[in-house]
Amino acid sequence: MKRVTISKKLMLWIGVACSLALVLTLCACAPKQNPGNPTPTAEKAEVTPAADQFGVVHAESWKDIYPNQYDSYMKNLENNEEGKADFLADDQQPEIKTIGKGYGYAKYYTEPLSHLYSLETVGNNGRVSEKTLANCITCKSPQFSAEVQQKGDVMFTANFRETLAQYDEPISCYNCHENDPTQLVVTQPNWIRAMGDDADKAPMSAQVCGQCHNDYYFDPVTKVTSNPYNGIASMNPDDSLAWYNRIDFADWTYESTGAKMIAVRHAEFEYVFGSGGSHMANLGYSCNNCHMAPTTASDGSAYSDHNWISPLDNPELIERDCSKCHSDITAEVKAWQEELDGQTHQVGLRAERFIHNFEDAINNNSINDEQKTRLQTIQREACFYWNFVSAENSEGAHNPTLTRDTLAKATNLLDEADAILGVSSKQA
Repeated sequence: MKRVTISKKLMLWIGVACSLALVLTLCACAPKQNPGNPTPTAEKAEVTPAADQFGVVHAESWKDIYPNQYDSYMKNLENNEEGKADFLADDQQPEIKTIGKGYGYAKYYTEPLSHLYSLETVGNNGRVSEKTLANCITCKSPQFSAEVQQKGDVMFTANFRETLAQYDEPISCYNCHENDPTQLVVTQPNWIRAMGDDADKAPMSAQVCGQCHNDYYFDPVTKVTSNPYNGIASMNPDDSLAWYNRIDFADWTYESTGAKMIAVRHAEFEYVFGSGGSHMANLGYSCNNCHMAPTTASDGSAYSDHNWISPLDNPELIERDCSKCHSDITAEVKAWQEELDGQTHQVGLRAERFIHNFEDAINNNSINDEQKTRLQTIQREACFYWNFVSAENSEGAHNPTLTRDTLAKATNLLDEADAILGVSSKQA
């Protein structure tokens, strides 16, 4: 009996020790626990610079008050037009043209430039026309955000070109800080609605990024920029699709098959903080820890680097922080991206072949009405899952597990479609 009691005590202490070791390991990965990380500080300006007619203080007006932040912000100009990929050129990714046929993505789809080019890129992206509404400017200029706050939802139905012509400030300080760089503020009303009662469940430093780096749609009636979410727990592909299905939403109808299609926009926040949270989010990291890593100026002051880059392009961050847990984070991330970007491309190609097979079946009258209806649903949902991955800018690095799971759902739907059609969409 005594030996058993000692054994139980020993097991208990081993369990406590293991738990403590696990906690210490997690804390070592948490950004606030890593020794040597500079802590950014910024004092509130004694006098706020003058705002423009929309109520926005331009970034340039802050340059003498916050010179380090401004100088790093201006480095974003180096991410310019030169060498940017055109994904539709030379049929590099033919799945985009086929899956998006009848929608703007099939007309124009390039690698994004930096935020400082937001006005130029939105105004010259090959998708806009004289009928385009101003809701397309939602995240492209703080001046639009300020006008929405002042005038309300009427701004979303204004004419795109006429509205854009009034603006001269690209994405800048106001988008995340309003007119006080020492505070963080969500300036997009749609994101406030989407977070609902969960505003305290994600860092504000992530929400100011997430308010634009998310999937959104334009309300069919009001044209207001909206999100298919009601709280952070719903920010995942399944609940998002259920939302769209519940309101019978479609961005466009695929002419040859009749499928009601959904276009997914860059759902970065959902991959990091939705779906139960990514590995990084659960360790306490926010968007700014990786993409705006704190650094030290020549005068010894610490500030957040406002040159929004990949953490893989920041050797100081990798050495100081990532290497605490990862022996070679660059190699790890590149391996994920090669695997998952390749899988995404293959699933897209398979969806493209399925659409062609579906079209052939319609033209040959080889399917009945019930089968056609089911195949329309499969096209809508399989392409939605593929798009939820393909439009996310990290190429799987933000959340490899969610990326794999989402691609698997698209694959399962395509398997079902193949069984109905009796034709394989897999590459021979």
